Amino acid sequence: MNIKARKIVGQILFILLAFYLDGLMKWAFLNNMNRGTVVILPQLMLMMIVMLTMRIDNRRQLIFYGIVFGVLYDSYYYGIIGLYTVLLPLLMVGIDHFKFLLVKNNMGYELSIYFLSLTFLQSGIYLLERLLQQTSASVFDFITYTLGPTLLWNIVVLFILYIPIANLSEWLVKYRRDNK
Repeated sequence: MNIKARKIVGQILFILLAFYLDGLMKWAFLNNMNRGTVVILPQLMLMMIVMLTMRIDNRRQLIFYGIVFGVLYDSYYYGIIGLYTVLLPLLMVGIDHFKFLLVKNNMGYELSIYFLSLTFLQSGIYLLERLLQQTSASVFDFITYTLGPTLLWNIVVLFILYIPIANLSEWLVKYRRDNK
């Protein structure tokens, strides 16, 4: 197996690990916190996808990742195929389209990109669920009890894990042996 294929397998395993940790965090830790009206949704997989999207230049590969992991996330966590399947590739193509505006990847840019991505994804899911009549929560309840706590939790987690995730995603994208 050549080095490019190894890196792609590494990227897939990286996202799958985050996919698994999403469910593990929700089950083990956040179930005790989500007892009242506040709902915190961990989005580690989105975090890893945003970090990889900022570094991968092949748009076809990004769309493939978005569709495959969107279907996987929908089938495992939601049960409604289409929410992540549609929104994740759109999000990844949007990030890829506007990443030329960033001079250099740094924590501030990536934190703001992740914040906007998470807001877009959660709002899109809410709108699609309202359209499909799967939720009856008002917009204000969604913003107050779901979007706000989810954004806060995930931004704090990204802030804590930024350096190892950024280094690993940078390493997983570089193909040449002379680069670190």
